[in-house]
Amino acid sequence: MRAARARINDWQGPPYPSTIGLLCIRIATCPLHSVPLFPPVATSPLRVASRPMAAPALLSAPPPPPPMEEDGLTSHVAPTPTPPPSKRGFLRGRPPIRVTSEFDSERQLFSHRISCRVLNGLAKLRLRVHHGAAGGAPTPEVALMGRNFSAVVDTASRGAVLRGTADLAGSLHLSAAHNTKEGQGEVAVTTNLGDSPCEIELSSLVPPDGLPRATFLFPNGEVSVKEKKLDEGEKILSVNGIVKSHILNGVCTALYNDNMMNIKYRYKDDELSFIPSLTLPSNSLSFAFKRQLTPSDKFRRPVSMSNGKQVMGRTKGLAGHLFGLATQAARQRRPP
Repeated sequence: MRAARARINDWQGPPYPSTIGLLCIRIATCPLHSVPLFPPVATSPLRVASRPMAAPALLSAPPPPPPMEEDGLTSHVAPTPTPPPSKRGFLRGRPPIRVTSEFDSERQLFSHRISCRVLNGLAKLRLRVHHGAAGGAPTPEVALMGRNFSAVVDTASRGAVLRGTADLAGSLHLSAAHNTKEGQGEVAVTTNLGDSPCEIELSSLVPPDGLPRATFLFPNGEVSVKEKKLDEGEKILSVNGIVKSHILNGVCTALYNDNMMNIKYRYKDDELSFIPSLTLPSNSLSFAFKRQLTPSDKFRRPVSMSNGKQVMGRTKGLAGHLFGLATQAARQRRPP
């Protein structure tokens, strides 16, 4: 044992192999066991010195070589196409424009609307032009409508109607409107009735003219009470209301206003709309027929059955413009 220690200490190699040799000798000659715990390990200086040291492992393997084509040449990877430069200016990301044309055969009036989304879809810009079938200067109307604010400017009257809404503390909701030409407006405050879907609204004119109007709103309609001034100067309370309900495949609406009731039923599918209407107490019956010609063209003809004559015919889109021109030409060729 002493000879082995002396031989290991006389070796001038690195300290790491000598320590391993000494540890192996001590484990192999443990006095508590007559048989060595492990098979003897050679502790010769030459044997220890000849053992190669493990090289440090690389963190990542080298990338594989590029694939070879059949002719033995390295294939060239196609470069990633660079995105086209973004357009700058007013036309960058221009939203789609919608054009609608209407013709009213009763009033002989054309109406054209051009609208598009602006400000990344936050607002809608609309231009409306009216002109008669007999000619005359058109009267354009420009409107900018958003979620909480809208402004409609009438160039003919040089007036504008401003509307705005805001959410107050809790469940209070404030809405206001102002007409710049007439100098009048309206302010309304709406609140919920606890956890129910019903609401109460109080509205008043600005400047005020009498008591405010109270409106009770529920999921299927609303009922309002307001002060009304008669021709004789007497003021009374007027009750108005509207109720809607789904019946069969349509919607039935009952409108009560100034001691008159209008009952309307609306049936609509993908291509056809049929709307009969009954007015009480005059017992006048009318119906409207609407047909979807193309995805952008509609044809509508309301007819009154009380006097047996057509009240109004209206078309939208390109078909409406052509129908209006044809009607105008036929009236001009008609002898007086």
